[in-house]
Amino acid sequence: MSKPFIYFSFGTLKSMDYTAFRNARILVTGGAGFIGNNLVRRLLQNEVSKIVIMDNQSSGMAVFLPDDNRITFVGMDIDKMDKLNFVINQHEFDYVFHLAAHFANQNSVDHPFSDIQTNIVGTVSLLEILKFHKSLKKFVYASSSCVYGTAENMDEGVYIYPSETPYSINKYTAELYTQYYAHLFHVPTVSIRIFNTYGPYELAGKYRNVIPNFIEKALNGEDLVITGTGKETRDFTYVDDLIDLMLSAALSPSKDGEIFNGGTGSKTEVANMAEIIKEVAQSQSNLVFKPARNWDKVKDRVSDLSRSAGELGYAPKVNIREGLEKTIKWYKDNYDKVKSLKNYFE
Repeated sequence: MSKPFIYFSFGTLKSMDYTAFRNARILVTGGAGFIGNNLVRRLLQNEVSKIVIMDNQSSGMAVFLPDDNRITFVGMDIDKMDKLNFVINQHEFDYVFHLAAHFANQNSVDHPFSDIQTNIVGTVSLLEILKFHKSLKKFVYASSSCVYGTAENMDEGVYIYPSETPYSINKYTAELYTQYYAHLFHVPTVSIRIFNTYGPYELAGKYRNVIPNFIEKALNGEDLVITGTGKETRDFTYVDDLIDLMLSAALSPSKDGEIFNGGTGSKTEVANMAEIIKEVAQSQSNLVFKPARNWDKVKDRVSDLSRSAGELGYAPKVNIREGLEKTIKWYKDNYDKVKSLKNYFE
C-alpha cells in the first residue's frame, strides 16, 4: 500500500496521499535513465494503471527497468514530432514526467546541436501536443541547477542569465517554454531544478556524473580525478528524496509554470565526497587533482529550499554518507551486470 505523508504549507497542516496516483495513466520521458528508473519503480508501488516510457537509451538502459505488464517501453528520440504525436495520441495521460535530456554540460559543449534538439525541440514538441490533452493533470519538467550558473543565492526568485554551457542555456530555455505553455495554453506545468542527484541505476561513463564514475574507479582501485581544488562544493542529493519532491509537485495545485528547487540545502566538498566513497568502498584509490574544465566556473552550489519546503512540504531525509552507502551497495550487488555494460556510455 502507498503511504500518505504530511506536509506544511504556509503554516497550515495538510495531508497529501500518494494513492491519488491509483489507476493513473503516466508518461515518463527518459524513463530508462537512473532518475526515471527510480521514479517508475515508485509509481508502480502506488498502483498506477499504465506507464509509457520513452527513451533512446543514450544515458539509460531499459535492461534495468522492472518487469511489469503496466509498463510500455518505446525506444525513440524525443524530438521526432511525428512519432511523438502518434504515441501520445494513443493515450490520455493524467501525468507526464519529462526527464528526457541530452545530458549534460561537457556533452553539450561537445555536441551543441544535439543538445538543442533534445532539450529545447524535444520539450516544445511534447508541450505542443499536450496542450490539446484535457486529461492532463500535471506536466513535471526536470530542469537543472545548472541554470543558476555562478549565482551566489540559488533560490527560485533570483535573476539568472545562464551562459556557461549549451546545457545550462537550453535547460533554462525549456523552463521558459513550460511557463509559456502554462500561461497561454493552460498546460499545468511545474519545473524542478535538480541539484547533483545520485543513486542506484546510474552507470559510469564519459558524460556521466562524478559519483558513479568515482564509485566504479574506487571499486577498481583506480585514481579518482578531481577537476579543481577539491574544495568546490555541490549539493549532492539522493534520488529517493528527489522522487518525493517530484511526486509532491505532480499532486500539488501548482499549474502555472512554477519552479521548485530539488536539492538538500546542504553543501559537500567534492574531495570530502570522494573520501567517503573511498572509505565505504574500502578502496585504496588515490585522489588526483587536475585543472578545472574551462567552462566550470561554479565554486559553490547549494539549493535554497524555502519554496519547496513551504509549498510542497519537501524535507530531504538522506545525508551524503547514507546515500553513498546505499548507492555503493547497489553497485556491488549489480556489479556483473554493470561491468557487462561498461563500454556503453564510453
